[in-house]
Amino acid sequence: MPFKDRVERILARLEQVLQNPIECVNLYKSEQRTRVVGWLLTDVPEELIHAAGALPFGITGSIGGFTWADAHLQTWACSLMRGCLEIALQGKLSCLDGLIIPHTCDTTRNLSGIWKQARPLPWMENFLMPRQVDRPSAKPYLIGEFGRLKAKLEHCTGNEITVPRLKESIMLYNQNRLFLRSLFQYHVKNPGILGNRAIYNIIKSSMVMPKEEHNRLLIDLTEVLPPEPEERASRLRLVLSGKVWEPPEIMDILDEEQVVVIADDFATGHRYITADVPETGDPIEALADRQINRMPFACYNTIRYDRRNFLVNLVREKANGLIFVHFKYCEPENFDYPDMRSALETAGIQTLRIETEVGNVSLGQMRTRLQAYLEMLRGGN
Repeated sequence: MPFKDRVERILARLEQVLQNPIECVNLYKSEQRTRVVGWLLTDVPEELIHAAGALPFGITGSIGGFTWADAHLQTWACSLMRGCLEIALQGKLSCLDGLIIPHTCDTTRNLSGIWKQARPLPWMENFLMPRQVDRPSAKPYLIGEFGRLKAKLEHCTGNEITVPRLKESIMLYNQNRLFLRSLFQYHVKNPGILGNRAIYNIIKSSMVMPKEEHNRLLIDLTEVLPPEPEERASRLRLVLSGKVWEPPEIMDILDEEQVVVIADDFATGHRYITADVPETGDPIEALADRQINRMPFACYNTIRYDRRNFLVNLVREKANGLIFVHFKYCEPENFDYPDMRSALETAGIQTLRIETEVGNVSLGQMRTRLQAYLEMLRGGN
């Protein structure tokens, strides 16, 4: 079988999972007779869930309307969180035995109480993330918070999270991140073989599939990809910034326009796959170390890891420009945007901001704006 057919077969499997992740997790639960603990974006320590013998399931929203959710959340609330609540209220998440909601913004904090009242699950818990991670108290606080979540997960699943089991989970997740980073670099060098939509599908699918199965698919994919030299065709190289890459069609447009995305700070992108958990020492402390050293995002910034400089440096690493992909009504990103844009413009970097919503965006208008921006970049080279 030609390598392209084998690659397409694996990519089609991952696309199928993303088209109906709830159906896939229901099938897995019935076959494996295991508990499933959902989590909302971003930064939830999945390794703890896995070490408790449960399947971590990332909830990335609904592509439909918000009929049910709009009775509980304002229409100007983030469409990602409205979408997550929508599928819960529709009863589509009844397969979950538990749920962890990270407190990353005002919307997620409010969502937690609404969800518990309107559609309670057997077990629901908040992940109270530290805001000022530069403080010396941040790491001890995180160790305590992870310890609290560990105890709650043990009670939810009935399984003890031992040190050996947690270390095994950490190694499994590190392996997955390593595979994903390697495939992303292959994509950067060979976007004609592994395009933008394909690589981001690969990353996003890892959030909803069992890591063991996902790793096997990544190994299969790595084995069938040809070890060819870098693509010789000249393509524009872009960095993307935002919460998630919604709508998915944005990647299709960039593929059609012969653009290669070389970096991002998405929760469904490099924020998810960058930085591993140390595999030596106390595993709870190791999880805290990773959290503190993750790349900056709109919900917190650090003195030593300033987001403005972070984005400028990403583009300077051989990119032509940066596109902000922002959710409408996402307060953290909207507050951050003026400072980010100013820093990039001061560095001589041309940017574009696209405002999107889950399941509600004018693709025609978005395509026109993207094409105009890309033409400007090409004209300046």
